[in-house]
Amino acid sequence: MIPVKSSGGKSRLAGFLSQAQRDEFSKMLLEDVLDAVAGAGLAASCFVVSSDRGILELAAKRGARGVQEEGDSGVNDAVEAGARASGAERVLVLPSDLPLMTSADVRAVIALGDEGMDAVVAPSVAFDGTNALLYPAGAGLHLSYDNNSFWNHLASAAGMGLSVGVSTRPGIMLDIDSPADFKGLASSGSASRAARFSRRGMA
Repeated sequence: MIPVKSSGGKSRLAGFLSQAQRDEFSKMLLEDVLDAVAGAGLAASCFVVSSDRGILELAAKRGARGVQEEGDSGVNDAVEAGARASGAERVLVLPSDLPLMTSADVRAVIALGDEGMDAVVAPSVAFDGTNALLYPAGAGLHLSYDNNSFWNHLASAAGMGLSVGVSTRPGIMLDIDSPADFKGLASSGSASRAARFSRRGMA
């Protein structure tokens, strides 16, 4: 499942990129994540949750299913809406801004679950955000995105008696929020759409 904000996201890049550039960059980031998901063989079971019809149309063209929100109500609500729509017993939540993530990274997170972990959490570089969350949908895990979520998700899962695995694969840990992240992506050497865009932006 991939929750995506509507047009106007990536506000921390305002002043560094124009609104049009931020919208274009956001779509490229999403396409990179969809590439990784498709490469892991999960395109048909991928749900993109957004209030932006353009985002949902892009997802549909890539073989993913769309879940329409009435408005941006936050990541927690979007994940819950997606989980209800999917009816899945186990959910993998991925942000839409992981330009270095590969299909191998996606498979590695799922493998931890298959090997016996009830939940798997991948942190952001700063170990405050959650860049991948695999969990049993019916367990009642308390979602805590945008609020020191990595540690809160670990605590919630452990408090429920779930076994928890942590993935620190570099491709998952880098998300793009700030101009520093954007500059780091430009120097990464990655061939992803978003990386190529960032290099053009830094030229």
